[in-house]
Amino acid sequence: MIVRAPAGNVIPLRMESLKRVFFRWFFRLLLAVIALAEWACAGWTLFALGWRLPLAAHGLGVAGVFLFNRWVVAARGRFGALGVRLFRVYAATAFTSVFCAPLLAVAGVAWAAARLVGLPVGPGETLALAGFWATNAGLVTVAGVFVFGYTLGQGELTVSELTVPMRGLPTAFDGFRIVQLSDIHIGQYLGLDELAEHVRRVNALDPDLVCLTGDLVDHLERCAIGFPVLAGLRARHGVLATLGNHDFYAGADEVTAALRRLTPFTVLRDARRDVRVDGATLAVVGLDDLGRDWARGVFEHPALPALCDGVPAGVPLVVLSHRPDCFAQAARHGAGLVLSGHTHGGQLALPAWLGRRARNLAQFITEFDRGLYRDGAATLYVNRGLGFSGQRIRLFTPREIACIRLVAA
Repeated sequence: MIVRAPAGNVIPLRMESLKRVFFRWFFRLLLAVIALAEWACAGWTLFALGWRLPLAAHGLGVAGVFLFNRWVVAARGRFGALGVRLFRVYAATAFTSVFCAPLLAVAGVAWAAARLVGLPVGPGETLALAGFWATNAGLVTVAGVFVFGYTLGQGELTVSELTVPMRGLPTAFDGFRIVQLSDIHIGQYLGLDELAEHVRRVNALDPDLVCLTGDLVDHLERCAIGFPVLAGLRARHGVLATLGNHDFYAGADEVTAALRRLTPFTVLRDARRDVRVDGATLAVVGLDDLGRDWARGVFEHPALPALCDGVPAGVPLVVLSHRPDCFAQAARHGAGLVLSGHTHGGQLALPAWLGRRARNLAQFITEFDRGLYRDGAATLYVNRGLGFSGQRIRLFTPREIACIRLVAA
């Protein structure tokens, strides 16, 4: 049985003008930052080879790289398969330079500070040579780490098995296994053979229920070729799917129609599905993505209260929300488990040394970046996803299939 939420007014979003402007212009700003970083690395290379360029040449160099990058982005699909491969190599090099440039900035500040206090950092001085080679070593290390991320790192996959206690869970659902997939991003970075292998992995886990928490495709044309493969997912109580921001970019209604036409899945768009086992019920609510922008979700989802209030008393509740930001709201309304994705776990992270959480890029956009969170009796799990966004790279952030076993609290 599926119960739909009544129509209502969308809660006005909080006034966050500066943040909205920043995120609206983020990718344009990123293109400029990338151009600056690329030229910084190129300029350092020329300097290391003994070339000394005038200041005006550096300004022209940054401008030229910026214009070239704009052309590359606009023309990347015009030159066939070879053009796509060349674009990926160039994009990987440019992306790596963004993380090399801060090292050059630190080296420049250190050199300027040393010169200001009168330390011997002139040409040929021992201290200057030590800094020169330390900078080179740092650049090689950063580049090497990114080569790892683009090769071995992007291929790493973890099947995360965890046990989640739920208050009031009926005996019939004790040990119930939910397999969660998120952020598959069927498209240029995830082909059909790889997708089929993921489907086989999930089916081998013998799930009771499979939940897909959004970002299934990047482009609408991928539905026709990807969904028949994804339709191979099997679970005793079926597959439930919600949509993410990329599905909305592609066309939410069209993606929904394709899912219903090409798969046996149940699509939950601000709707509830009741799963029944031996007379007991588990309610599952699926929410549409209502992000404030590409980075941030909403803290108060307008459809959630009515959907939760419609769950009969004593029935445990699972909420599927592509973005995790509404976790506190779901907890207040009685959700025992919230499953989310969107963040990719940051996709790039520092190693998790000494048992600490891995510091990653997703922490800039949400406090729920990856893994397990608690709020009273409620549990949130943020899946690192199966796919890629922007670049096919994973650094200390393996892709993930989550297998969640429910037990009575």
